[in-house]
Amino acid sequence: MNKHRFLEALRKKLHKLPQEEIEAALDYYAEYFDEAGQENEQAVLKRLGSPSAVASTILADYAVKHMDNDPASAKKGISAIWFILLAILASPIALPIAVSVIALLLAVLVCGAAFILAFFSVMISLIAGGLASIAAGFGVIFSHVPTALLFIGTGMAMAGIGLLLFHPLLVVTKAISRSIAKWFKKQFDQLTNRQKGGRKP
Repeated sequence: MNKHRFLEALRKKLHKLPQEEIEAALDYYAEYFDEAGQENEQAVLKRLGSPSAVASTILADYAVKHMDNDPASAKKGISAIWFILLAILASPIALPIAVSVIALLLAVLVCGAAFILAFFSVMISLIAGGLASIAAGFGVIFSHVPTALLFIGTGMAMAGIGLLLFHPLLVVTKAISRSIAKWFKKQFDQLTNRQKGGRKP
């Protein structure tokens, strides 16, 4: 392994990132090699570890940075979780450990998704029930006005509550996805640091 092969391997491992992020990472490590000098190339390679280890750290760091750049977006947290998963898959950690970590990640994701789905189901049920009640109210308006007004009023209240839950649903989705991503980033960092014996590149 030499500098050129290391950088090429790193480029391949980072292919899921935006091009500007890949170039920034490659420029950083090329400069790192250049500052150390050609005579210290092997020492730098030993200090950095494999391209997979470096790529996994870059992917995990990008996940959290990508999420923090737009904290108002729930989509950023979900993207961050995806990049954490890519980081785990790119990492040269032992296969049984990687499988365990991914299984744990999937279990946490399923729990989070179940909570969000339940919240979403309540919101949709309220809106649908409200619209049905409004329709029923208009259906009996000519035969019994008080009953029609009750149905229409109740339906509007239910639909209104359902619509009001839409923003909290986005907030909950963002909070859950961000928390999962940050927690797994922390676990991933601890795991890779243990593998390196606590050394930082």
